[in-house]
Amino acid sequence: MLKNPPSLILFPGLLLVCSLLFPEFLNADTDPYPPPDALMGAHLFGDWDSWRERLRQSGIDIAISQTSDIVGNRGGNQQGWFYDGLLEPQIDADLDRILGWKGASLHLSGYVIQGQGIVESNNLGAFLTPTGIEYTPAVTKLGELWFQQELFDGGLAIKLGQIEADINFNTNASSDYMINSSWGWLGIWSANLPDSGPTYPNPVPAIQVIFTPDPEWTIQAAVFNGNTTGKDPQGNINGLRFPVGQGALTFIELAYQPSSKDREASLPNAYKVGGWYNSERFYSLTTATNGLPLQDPSGSLEPKTLSGNYALYATLDQPIWYESDVQDQGLNVFGTFSINPQVDRNLAEWLFDIGLTYKGLIDGRPKDRTGIGFTRLNMSLAYANSVRSFNAYHGTTYTLPSHESFLEMSHQAVITPWLTIQPFFQYLINPGQNQFPPMDYPDMALVGVRIILSL
Repeated sequence: MLKNPPSLILFPGLLLVCSLLFPEFLNADTDPYPPPDALMGAHLFGDWDSWRERLRQSGIDIAISQTSDIVGNRGGNQQGWFYDGLLEPQIDADLDRILGWKGASLHLSGYVIQGQGIVESNNLGAFLTPTGIEYTPAVTKLGELWFQQELFDGGLAIKLGQIEADINFNTNASSDYMINSSWGWLGIWSANLPDSGPTYPNPVPAIQVIFTPDPEWTIQAAVFNGNTTGKDPQGNINGLRFPVGQGALTFIELAYQPSSKDREASLPNAYKVGGWYNSERFYSLTTATNGLPLQDPSGSLEPKTLSGNYALYATLDQPIWYESDVQDQGLNVFGTFSINPQVDRNLAEWLFDIGLTYKGLIDGRPKDRTGIGFTRLNMSLAYANSVRSFNAYHGTTYTLPSHESFLEMSHQAVITPWLTIQPFFQYLINPGQNQFPPMDYPDMALVGVRIILSL
């Protein structure tokens, strides 16, 4: 927990106020990215005496970013200020330039996780983690490591290696900058997949196929190891154990992106439907191996084994208003719905989120994004029945699980090409569902700032 948070957020706060009230502070009214110099280059530490550009021309691209979240809360079971951070180095190698291997590439990333965020410090037990970079324990580990081969002029791509699903499936360009973890990896999947599934910071061995028959349509599928941590009870703590043999988690997704004259200079516009199936073993929330209620003291303490689990989802990202003179500024609506129909083995049954993002809301700041979003995660009937049974057999009065929700408001200010500062507010409703029995914590109001540096 932070002891003196005001001193840590004063400087970025002043930068943010200046950028919002005085766009000329960065010449943002004439050119959002003035000519590169010591302050306005793409990276805080510059081009490494031109070595970055030399490597890039030879086929090796190096990116290093530092994300820092400072969060203060009222409500929950503990109040205070908290910090979590992530240093993320990445290397991309174009094997066509390096070896003359047409269409081939390599990707390597790592995670240096810092701090002890709000969920761990509060023993909060929330499925909808307030920040997407919080993880316990704070470790240094291997991230993604994969080889990709493109064929037929990029119409088909095959990727093999250690891969994260959250980077590839159900992505949404209008909400990817927001803070809560559920914007990047749905909270329902964290609740129902073993060890939260193949999401940050736990990629797993996988193979992925991406088919793009024309620029508007993409079909992709991937098969991941069914369990993130594998057989090791300590988990894949360093990312080097490459777990295999624990079933198969298969994703498939169809995406449609309407054509535009210049897609790179337009607001996001995409519609996606998909689903996943995990062949791993799952366990009944209410029934023991001998058929009696799981909470019955006279029955077996072992839950009944169930085979497989699946989910369906749909997402949209739709522009609804453009600035009069440009196509890359305006208002988008976004939303997602996902359901796990097999409620007997799932803690959560369905999730929906909806929100708005405006790019360039403030005059002279065309790259800033301002958004508001709401998410509701509904707990399953089997989860509620399990707690109800526990109360009946043990004489307790724990609150039955029902739902977990949050509202987020956020503004991402692009201060320089290498610095963004993002103040945010979240209101968490009914936290504490990710415990058994669920905790009846008060709602939580969170304020914070995210600082992203491109090093």
